[in-house]
Amino acid sequence: MDARKAHKASSSSSSSKRWQYQVFLSFRGEDTRKGFTGHLHAALSDAGIRAFLDDNELKRAEFIKTQLEQAIDGSMISIIVFSKSYADSSWCLDELVKIMECRERLGEQVIPLFYNVDASDVRKQTGCFAQAFEKHEAGKHVEEKVQRWRNALTQAADLCGEDLKNADGHEAKFIKKILGEVNKQLYRKYQLDIEHLVGITSRMKVLSDHLDIENSGSKDVVRMIGIWGMGGIGKTTLAKAIYNKFEGSFEGRSFLANVREVIANQRSNGLVGLQEKLLNDILKSKDPIKVDSVDVGITVIQERLHCKRALVIIDDVDEVQKLKAIARKRDWFGPGSRIIITTRDKHLLEQIGVDSTYPAEEMDEKEALELFGWHVFESGYPSQEYLDLSKRVIRYCRGLPLALEVVGSFLIKRPTAEWESHLEKLERSPDGDIQKILRISFDGLPDQEKREIFLDISCFFIGMDRYYVTQILDGCGFSATMGISVLIERCLVTVSEENELMMHDLLRDMGREIVREKSPGRPEKFSRLWKCEDVTDVLSDESGTKKIEGVALHSDGDWDLDSTRFSAQAFTNMKKLRLLRLSNVELTGEYKDFPKNLIWLCWKYFPLESIPDDFPMQPKLVALDLQDSELEIVWKDCKLHQNLKILNLSHSYQLTKSPDFSKLPNLEELILEGCVSLSEVHSSIGDLGRLSSVNLERCEMLKDLPLNFYKSKSIETLLLNGCLSFEKLAEGLGDMVSLTTLKADYTAIRQIPSSILKLKKLEVLSLCHVEGSPSTNLLPPLQSLSSLRKLALAEDLGSLISLDLGENDFCSLPSLSRLSQLQDLSLNKCKNVRAIPDLPTNLKVLRAGGCIALEKMPDFSEMSNIRELYLSDSVKLTEIPGLDKSLNSVTRIHMEKCTNLTADFKKNILQGWTSCGYGGIFLSGNDIPNWFHYVHDDDILYFTVPQSVGRNLKGLTLFFVYSSCMDSPFVCISIKNMTKGTELDARIIHDCRIEGRDSCLWQGQLSNDELKLQDGDKVLIEIIVNSDDWVKVKKTGFSLVWDKFMNENMIDYHLCAYERRASQNLVNDDDVIRVEYDNHITKSPDFPKFPNLEKLILKGCKQLIKVHSYIGHLGRLSLVNLEDCEMLRDLPLSFYKSKSIETLILNECWSFKNLADGLGDMVSLTTLRADYTAIRQIPSSIVKLKKLRILSLYGCWRLSEDAIRKDLCSLLSLEDLLLGGNEFRSLPSLAGLSKLKVLCVNGCEHLRAIPDLPTNLYVLKANDCHKLEIIPDFSKMSNLRELYLRDSVKLTEVPGLDKSLNSVTRIHMEKCTNLTADFRKNITEMDFLRIWWNLFEWNL
Repeated sequence: MDARKAHKASSSSSSSKRWQYQVFLSFRGEDTRKGFTGHLHAALSDAGIRAFLDDNELKRAEFIKTQLEQAIDGSMISIIVFSKSYADSSWCLDELVKIMECRERLGEQVIPLFYNVDASDVRKQTGCFAQAFEKHEAGKHVEEKVQRWRNALTQAADLCGEDLKNADGHEAKFIKKILGEVNKQLYRKYQLDIEHLVGITSRMKVLSDHLDIENSGSKDVVRMIGIWGMGGIGKTTLAKAIYNKFEGSFEGRSFLANVREVIANQRSNGLVGLQEKLLNDILKSKDPIKVDSVDVGITVIQERLHCKRALVIIDDVDEVQKLKAIARKRDWFGPGSRIIITTRDKHLLEQIGVDSTYPAEEMDEKEALELFGWHVFESGYPSQEYLDLSKRVIRYCRGLPLALEVVGSFLIKRPTAEWESHLEKLERSPDGDIQKILRISFDGLPDQEKREIFLDISCFFIGMDRYYVTQILDGCGFSATMGISVLIERCLVTVSEENELMMHDLLRDMGREIVREKSPGRPEKFSRLWKCEDVTDVLSDESGTKKIEGVALHSDGDWDLDSTRFSAQAFTNMKKLRLLRLSNVELTGEYKDFPKNLIWLCWKYFPLESIPDDFPMQPKLVALDLQDSELEIVWKDCKLHQNLKILNLSHSYQLTKSPDFSKLPNLEELILEGCVSLSEVHSSIGDLGRLSSVNLERCEMLKDLPLNFYKSKSIETLLLNGCLSFEKLAEGLGDMVSLTTLKADYTAIRQIPSSILKLKKLEVLSLCHVEGSPSTNLLPPLQSLSSLRKLALAEDLGSLISLDLGENDFCSLPSLSRLSQLQDLSLNKCKNVRAIPDLPTNLKVLRAGGCIALEKMPDFSEMSNIRELYLSDSVKLTEIPGLDKSLNSVTRIHMEKCTNLTADFKKNILQGWTSCGYGGIFLSGNDIPNWFHYVHDDDILYFTVPQSVGRNLKGLTLFFVYSSCMDSPFVCISIKNMTKGTELDARIIHDCRIEGRDSCLWQGQLSNDELKLQDGDKVLIEIIVNSDDWVKVKKTGFSLVWDKFMNENMIDYHLCAYERRASQNLVNDDDVIRVEYDNHITKSPDFPKFPNLEKLILKGCKQLIKVHSYIGHLGRLSLVNLEDCEMLRDLPLSFYKSKSIETLILNECWSFKNLADGLGDMVSLTTLRADYTAIRQIPSSIVKLKKLRILSLYGCWRLSEDAIRKDLCSLLSLEDLLLGGNEFRSLPSLAGLSKLKVLCVNGCEHLRAIPDLPTNLYVLKANDCHKLEIIPDFSKMSNLRELYLRDSVKLTEVPGLDKSLNSVTRIHMEKCTNLTADFRKNITEMDFLRIWWNLFEWNL
């Protein structure tokens, strides 16, 4: 099957055969017609299943037999009711033969039922079946026919069937079970159509976890799941895939497609029709169910479906009331039901109260390229000619499946020129079919205000802070908080982790197209202008109109000055202009007629020294952003800006004074970051009653703030980081009752005022890297014990969440236990601190690394929330009291270089560790706890999982001992299940801080929920670090954990991950290990575990640096393939002791330098390939290899001049000698190699002469030997077949070649431009010979 057919097969819907019946019943009438079979037929009919039942009790004629055979042939499933007298009837047996033939020929399903008979009697024709066959064999039936009956009975009895005995003889129970199996098999044949299953598997895995269908604990729970995403992102495709996978697990199922469209197109009865479809799909009634109204439909659904375990997909819902008419409550459906809702509206899912929501994701580039390939090229990848163009389409579509399908369908079978043209068109204006689908979400917004907000964001605000945009849009008269939330819920806008508003490119294009379509080709009449060409035209022509509400023009600074300079008068007619964003633009002339209704003025690189005096008052202005301006003063005469909330003058390098704030009564946010010349802040700042945020970071000349500043009761955030000259926070700081965040890192602050203790709302205090001498008069609260006691009332800072006091010089701290909200405390590199006081029990992270004087820790027995503990380099610390009582919450402990810890303390925390996944324990030393079952002096472990024998394997406890001089090496634990062919990479040791070459021990755990190990699995574990030159893993070990609580913690750590994958390149059994192209593996397996190993293939393992020394003791090993192991430098000396290895492949081991002299002891070696290695010399012992047939050293650029030994002729079995691409100038005589058939010296550019050759040689390859001058006498080379001497420009002849031409079939001497005329004549006269000459060079 070719790729296209295979893909279609995997994506196909139902069978193409038109079935006459769904079920054919084969039975013995006198046994079961009026009993069991009759009841079964009735149950099938009631479930809406078309079943064939032969009611003719008369003597069967041939035409009836034909009808029966046609019915069998036309049925999807055949049910055979084996009863006591079934085999008595030759008609039944003929039916059975026909049924088994259809199963073989048409793939029809067969379900055998054993009704009061044993399956073994049917299979073996014993018991009552034996009696029946005695009669048949004694009667008129031919032997061949009887044998066919027997075979059919045996085959049918071997199939998976149902036995009445398993239902305890209860026929009703038996029939219900059969009905379930029939439904399951029927619906396997009716799969929903999905054309291309690309990227579905990974998404289904995540969604399956949401559904929780296969968890036995949730089988009685009804779950509602929402799939939410923008139009065209693949919600319906994913829902179909889930339906196809799981529908067979339910009693009933229904897929209600395109709910929004169905109801819109059938307003009077669309919702009723959906209710009827739901009921009929699940109940499969013989007579279709009808309901009179929506209310009646709700009642019927509640009454009829509450006991049915159903899978219901409700696709593309846009109104909660419509959804409630179909699935308002979970108890409308039977236990174990799953209801999946797809929608573009997240809020709808919250209204209905789904159990979980799955946000549909865009395709990544690889998935998108594959899907596009199927749509356009009928294969999963574009052809080379179209690859770059296809990637342009992928970038345009941005992972949206709908767009890939629409654009792909248009481009099928079109030449590249048309592709180019269409892509250029798409860049100018979006595709109409795509826009039609996407616009449904826009048109479905509840009111015009939400639509206006969307258009503003699409034209001006993508990538901007959500709160900032909300302020501006509120100023426009919109309810922006609610409006943006609705846009997010409807998948029209997203919010990044940095709280920035984002939008899919195609939605952005849709919004801009909506603006354009109202006045096509007339930008002066657009409501919004964002395209550079349109803005430039309108400003240059001064053609703006009152239609324009927003303008954005950005210059990158490289434009011609005239193209970025316009008259301010160009804005005169834009009376409704509310949003203006300029960058690198200059406006000339007067401003008196400038628009007066601006809400947002963003003018980066503002070119003037001050805002012009004639710039009109802007009573509605909310945000003024003049970043990177040339301002020296902001304005000479400030006009009242009643509504201004945000003033951003950051990076205005010439600004020396802040503006007068008295005319800005409602200012909320002031940003003067990076104003490096700013030395004065106007005292009116303290009178601003709404100012909440002041950012003065990197105002390097600023020394202090006006005293009036500290009177503010509204400021919540004060940022002074990088104010290198800032010396003093005034005592009035404590009066700033709203302050929650104070950051003053890298300042010259000399004292923290004691009034700070009055700040009840302070949450974040950062004072790192403060300047000044260690005098006790500086930083009094922090520099000494007496001063530090001024923080004694710090316990009153009840809202403090994070406290960073790192890199300071205090000796001790007061109690912090009453800081009830404190979660993160940092004391890193406080080198004089001797004791850490009592801590709040809510603390999650304590960072005290580098506290070299630390001796005493508080009691941790009640620290039930502690997650991470960093105490490295605390050389005086002996223990942490009570830590073993709080280990259930701990995920990470760093105590490297804590060299005085007691043995009991270390034992208690190592044995009490329960956390699985992220983190682990880091301790100094290399002492291995004695409870580890397996320990190995390396970074690789191999073991077989033992039999559980009534125990439950919970996971593994792992350790490794290491040394490192890297700060943060990457560490990954690789677990390869050699039995199942799977790999799990556990990246659980994130940001590991290690310094120095002392040994450290890490211990952690992996849960079997992730490992999925079973009895008998063969497992290879490797510790992988990112640099083996700097990190050394010395020992590794593990212990199996049985029946013990293990606490998986990875859900809280998104920076770490498990990566699981199946590997076709990972094979292991008793005699073969094959690991190909695994870039993680650095060491070979531990070979004592593989005593019967015959083949070792570690091809393409580019990080492999070491082969285990036991390899030389493997008595059956015959093949070693280490090709393309780029980091491998040598092999262990024991390797060369092997007496069994026959083939050694080292090609492209670029770092491999040395073959040991023990090579000659490998008496079985027949093939040695070491092309493109760094080998310098061939060991002299090679001449002892009497069985060596192939020696290949092609491209070994470091081979020395005398690398090819003169006694090489001792290799009596050598047949192929491949020495091409090397640097030597000469070779020893090879005449003694009597069995040599092929000699290759291609590309030996310095080779001047080829020595005497054995007369049995078949092929000589010496192309591109530019300095070759001398060739031996060929007169006795009677076996020579092929001769390659291309580009030997100095060669004049091949002596005696004309005497050996009878055996030669091919000569290549292109570009041998100095051959003598006699030589050419002698060989060209042999008219039977095929010779390739360079006609151009010879002018022949």
